[in-house]
Amino acid sequence: MCATNSFLKSLGVETYPSGHRRWPDEAKALAVLMSLEAGATVNAVAERFGILPQSTLGMAT
Repeated sequence: MCATNSFLKSLGVETYPSGHRRWPDEAKALAVLMSLEAGATVNAVAERFGILPQSTLGMAT
């Protein structure tokens, strides 16, 4: 999980002690872009971002 936290920090994602995260638009756009790459799966992208796969649906809006 430490690698995920450093990855998210590098994208500007703020993580609060409660576990909530504040996602900049650029980080959400990157998640969507990564999910559209050939051979990519929603599960793999979600794991990279440390979120549940169903959480990626809200990033596309």
